[in-house]
Amino acid sequence: MNESLLRAFCESNHRQLIVAIVTTLAGLVVLVPLVDDYFDKRESRRTLREDLDRARETELTLPAFEKRVAELEATAQQLEDRTVSDALVSQYRTNLMEMVRQAGCQVRRLEVGGSAHRPWLEEDNPLQATAPTPTANKTPFQLERRSLNLSVDGEMANIHNLLEQLEQDKTIAYPRRVQLHSAGGRGASATLELELWLFALIR
Repeated sequence: MNESLLRAFCESNHRQLIVAIVTTLAGLVVLVPLVDDYFDKRESRRTLREDLDRARETELTLPAFEKRVAELEATAQQLEDRTVSDALVSQYRTNLMEMVRQAGCQVRRLEVGGSAHRPWLEEDNPLQATAPTPTANKTPFQLERRSLNLSVDGEMANIHNLLEQLEQDKTIAYPRRVQLHSAGGRGASATLELELWLFALIR
């Protein structure tokens, strides 16, 4: 059977065409995977080149980004240093007592209330009791706010000095209420009653 097929093939007038077709098919069977592999490798090479170009661009811009991050971190730290959290209430109270003493006034009352918390949103206002809008973007922070009530006696010049010290103090403290009235019917002596709102952002 095999010899007869071989003899028929050799005697056939179309044997050259058959050989060409078989050779072509064999070549396709071998070449098609190689072509696919070639295009895959060329695409991988193009992707790697693009990644390398982006890495080089990142490397060039990285110092500027690092500088900007450092500036933002420094600004955030400066703002954080001006806030009064639970851990810093005692220190702020001590500093306030020292300011009163240096101004020559006497403390009648100094009370620090408990803290109130609410979510801190983007473009928020710390003076609002509630968040600005329910659709505002959230942040990972909570706004912590507490009231400090201070009442001092002193000569008008001393009270003026105390108010100047409070104004120059870098602590973020909002004067919610300020009252000044004569003490003991003497015009030179007065009582200052002050309510401050103290703030902090906590995670």
